[in-house]
Amino acid sequence: MSILRVMTYALKGFSVFENTCVAEFIRAQRPELVFLQHLPEYLLENLAKETDLTAYASQATGGFLSRHRLNALQSTCLGGEGNCLRADLDLAGKRLHLFNVQLDTDPTQRGRQIARLFTEDLLGASLPCATLIGGDFSLPLWGSGQWLLRRRLKPVQHPAWGANYPAVLPLWPRDRFYVRGPIRSLAGQVVKSPGLRRVSNHLPVITTLELTDTRVYLKVPEVGERRMRPVTG
Repeated sequence: MSILRVMTYALKGFSVFENTCVAEFIRAQRPELVFLQHLPEYLLENLAKETDLTAYASQATGGFLSRHRLNALQSTCLGGEGNCLRADLDLAGKRLHLFNVQLDTDPTQRGRQIARLFTEDLLGASLPCATLIGGDFSLPLWGSGQWLLRRRLKPVQHPAWGANYPAVLPLWPRDRFYVRGPIRSLAGQVVKSPGLRRVSNHLPVITTLELTDTRVYLKVPEVGERRMRPVTG
C-alpha cells in the first residue's frame, strides 16, 4: 500500500514577509508533496529552506515542494497566464505522473488552455501509470472547456465540496485535484485557518491518496482431494 499526503495552494499576492507564516503552516500539516501556483521561483526556494522540503520549478510562477525525489520536470505554457508543470514521482515501486496546473480567469483564454492540456504531449497522451492533476483551475466548475476535465478525469472525492475561494468567505472550489488510473482518495480538507486569509485569496486544499496495485492475478481453482493421485515411477 502506497499512501501520499498532498496539498495544493495558490499563493496569489504572497510576499517574502509572509514566508514564515506559510512555512509554519506547511510544517504543521506535514504534506509529502505540495503543488504551488502564482509563486516566483525565489520565493519557492525560500519556502523550501523553511520547510526542509526540496523545491522543483522550471521557469514558471509555481512549482512543487516535495519530500520525495521528482524526475522529468517539464514546464509547458498553456497560453496567457496559464501554465502546466509536469514531473514524475516514484513511491514504493509505483510511478505517479504529476501535473501542476494554473489556468487563466478569462473564460475564452481558459477554454483554450484546457484544450491545450489534452493534447498529445500532456494529458492527451496514453500514460501507463497513475496520474495526479492539481492546481488552480479558476472558475467556474462548468463551461469554458472545464467540462473536458470532468469528462476525461476523475475528481478527487475528498473534501466532498472543497470550497476554498475567496478565502474570506469560501464559495467555490477553485483549487482541486483530479486523478486518472490506479489511484484513489481516502480523506481531504480545506484548511480554513484565520491566519491564512491574509496570505492569499485562496485557501489550501489537502488530500490523502492511495496508489493501488495494478497487477492482475490469475485465480487458481481449488483441487479437491478426490482428484489428487500419488505419482509413481
